[in-house]
Amino acid sequence: RMRYERFAWFETDPASATRDYDYGFFANRLQLGLRVTGEPLEFFVQYQHSLVTSIPDQSPGPGGAYYTNSPDKNQEKGILRNIWLRWKNPLGAQGLSLTAGRQIFRDGLEAPSTDPTLLWLQKSRISERLIGPFDYTHVGRSFDGGQVAFDNTAMNVTGFAFTPTWGGYEINGNRELEIGVAGVSASLKALEALPGTNARIFGIWYRDRRELVPVDNRPLAVRQADDGDIQIYTIGANATHVHAIGPGKADFLLWGAIQTGDWLSQDQDSWAYAVEMGYQLPNVWSAPWLRAGLNQGSGDSDPTDGDHSTFFQILPTARAYAMFPFYNMMNNRDLFAQLILKPHAMVSMQSTLHWLRLSDRDDFLYGGGGATSNSVFGFTGTASGDRTGIGTMFDTSLTVNPVKWLALNVYYAHVFGSGMTGQTFRDEDADFAFAEATISF
Repeated sequence: RMRYERFAWFETDPASATRDYDYGFFANRLQLGLRVTGEPLEFFVQYQHSLVTSIPDQSPGPGGAYYTNSPDKNQEKGILRNIWLRWKNPLGAQGLSLTAGRQIFRDGLEAPSTDPTLLWLQKSRISERLIGPFDYTHVGRSFDGGQVAFDNTAMNVTGFAFTPTWGGYEINGNRELEIGVAGVSASLKALEALPGTNARIFGIWYRDRRELVPVDNRPLAVRQADDGDIQIYTIGANATHVHAIGPGKADFLLWGAIQTGDWLSQDQDSWAYAVEMGYQLPNVWSAPWLRAGLNQGSGDSDPTDGDHSTFFQILPTARAYAMFPFYNMMNNRDLFAQLILKPHAMVSMQSTLHWLRLSDRDDFLYGGGGATSNSVFGFTGTASGDRTGIGTMFDTSLTVNPVKWLALNVYYAHVFGSGMTGQTFRDEDADFAFAEATISF
């Protein structure tokens, strides 16, 4: 995968004139894997080589994130991305499987649907909200540990326990984080009483033992003096439904989660939800699919009390839900309208308009996709300036598959900043674009 990325980031005051807000860099990622299958065992090993060049050393955004994690303008590293063994139907237990080793995990995709619309919703609008491989970046993350799953035509139950690896914006993804994550989910794949529906309940435990200064809305001195671990318990559920209406089909999505536990010395008390719907005309030229929704994560209204009420997104692939990744689901309210077109079998297009606001003006605008190393927290925070407005973002993408083994993708986004961005930045507008080619076989 080869990609050139270009950013024109929000500019701060002239005192930061040494920083480069308009920059670009190139990256390439190569993965080579070997799969050996001999019932009831399956083995997979994968090597990954990442190269990121011309990284800016004094810049915000993803370019600066690569340099912060690994202070080098040109980075190159080979890692062991996957090495796992799966045992299917152990000791004759039909439907059961055990997987152990270094692997990729995507929460919400434990039981992929056979319906193409439901599968798209699972992949694009449910999975990796809380735990994902962060493959938007040129390194990504893996998970060392194990999964146990029971699967049949009606349901799936999956349990997992992992130690995540370094990665994401950290070029050396071989090492393990001082973080533990475990959970269980139960998915209904087919409901006889309500065809075209699948649903899931889940629970996730997360513990961060890295002893880093966390990013939250308390004063820096208070955060530096705080100690203890971050230990978060997340309980949630989601449901999707597709229903034929008139000449097309409508889709509905609900996702929600609540959190409790410990944020160092504070009590964790937070929530998040997503409500989305769409309508597609599959028999009309370009199969237009119009979707709209609201995604919101809670913020913290009082930095002086004993509660941390900012929703914690754990280890997500944040870019899946914030295509221009200057924000994520933490203390954020994202109202969006989206149009998806497929004018040709080899061409797909997607355009989205986002109206972005903070959930709470006393909290930060958060960005990032979770822990990347044992020395970088993984999330960033920008002061609100006592405003809730963030701005309006328009983005559009085009994907072309001229042959089966080649995918060409271009993307562009522009942010029309307002509210807090006008208070915080000298230039409240921002742009992000990239061109990408992926060869797979």
